Amino acid sequence: MENNKLKEYLHSFRDAVLTGLNAQGYPVSVRCQPEIDETEHTLQIHLPADIQIVPGPAGLLCHSHDEKLWHLKSFALQGTLEHQEDISLFHVQRFLPGINMAGAPGPITTLIRARRTMKQALQKRGLPQPSIPWTRMKQLADPSEHL
Repeated sequence: MENNKLKEYLHSFRDAVLTGLNAQGYPVSVRCQPEIDETEHTLQIHLPADIQIVPGPAGLLCHSHDEKLWHLKSFALQGTLEHQEDISLFHVQRFLPGINMAGAPGPITTLIRARRTMKQALQKRGLPQPSIPWTRMKQLADPSEHL
């Protein structure tokens, strides 16, 4: 992804969430404000001293919504994290458009990816796809219709 497009996307969000692993292999997430380093073609991230994320695979999520959780907008970046003296560098490897970021294909791609991931997880565990009790869901949504 070109830096200008990434800069445009990043500037439409107040902050981002960086997720990586700690030394014990557990996920760690922290809010941050990534800045594009034009010369290194990376994102510079200042991590708080008490947040320990080891170098390696990491993800960066930018998302926003209103107070009622409507008007969702998001995208994610996959990449790797490295540390230098007082700054961390995020090397972008993949851009994942989320909701309302890539035009009409964004939500469709997100839905297809989610369905595929769910199907793979169920197959891996030997579980059937759960059925959804639509009648009960409708009753819960509007109990007055089913008195």
